[in-house]
Amino acid sequence: MKAKTIAIILCVAVFGAIWTVPQTSWAGSPQQHRWEGVAIGIGAAIIGSALIKAHQHPPVVVAPPHRPVAFYSAPPPSRPAGHWRVQKEWVPPQYQKVWNPGHYDRKGRWVAGHWIQQEVQPGYWTRTRVWVARR
Repeated sequence: MKAKTIAIILCVAVFGAIWTVPQTSWAGSPQQHRWEGVAIGIGAAIIGSALIKAHQHPPVVVAPPHRPVAFYSAPPPSRPAGHWRVQKEWVPPQYQKVWNPGHYDRKGRWVAGHWIQQEVQPGYWTRTRVWVARR
């Protein structure tokens, strides 16, 4: 807040000084607007830095809640005795009965329609985790 106030006062002072300077009557001098440009640049830098500082927030620090420590704390929970074992299992293929209509085979002979077993899903191996309890 203090920096913002200082920046505003400085800006008003600089622009007030520029507006009170009488116009010169030099028509073609290349240095005519040099100092006005410098003053505008300095004022813009001051105002810009004040605006940037006004929008910066301090970092937020979140501390975990305080947990009181008991004088006699309970022991940690015990784990059950045992371990995991990976076991391979065969999943058998799935079949479906499908009607095969009559047709001619490759040799040109007629084959009457009949039921056939068609594999829907092939068999595969899978791994499962099994808990083995200790005795």
